Amino acid sequence: MKCDDDTFVRVDVVLRHIKLNNGDKPLYMGNLNLLHRPLRTGKCAVTNEEWPEDINPPYANGPGYVISGDIAKFIVSQHANQSLRLFKMEDVSMGLWVEKFNATKLVQYSHSWKFCQY
Repeated sequence: MKCDDDTFVRVDVVLRHIKLNNGDKPLYMGNLNLLHRPLRTGKCAVTNEEWPEDINPPYANGPGYVISGDIAKFIVSQHANQSLRLFKMEDVSMGLWVEKFNATKLVQYSHSWKFCQY
């Protein structure tokens, strides 16, 4: 699990949500943003050079998200051989990396508002 340093994590609730999902598949769980367009103006603007695509990959934003161990191992191995595409927003970077893993083994994307309660 990744979480912001200013969050309080109810580990019991997170574990309960994980158990509700099929444990056989790689898991990416959080407040998922699907089919979001990149912001082209403002403080968080992304230029066409940085991200030429019209749609961002599915990514979890907010105070935290969960990835399964197999996805984490994949990311570590990809980092070791320097084949990860880095992006200026870590949540979108994670979405890119999970999408890359998803091309090799189907990922269960699980949206939950519980990861976005402020």
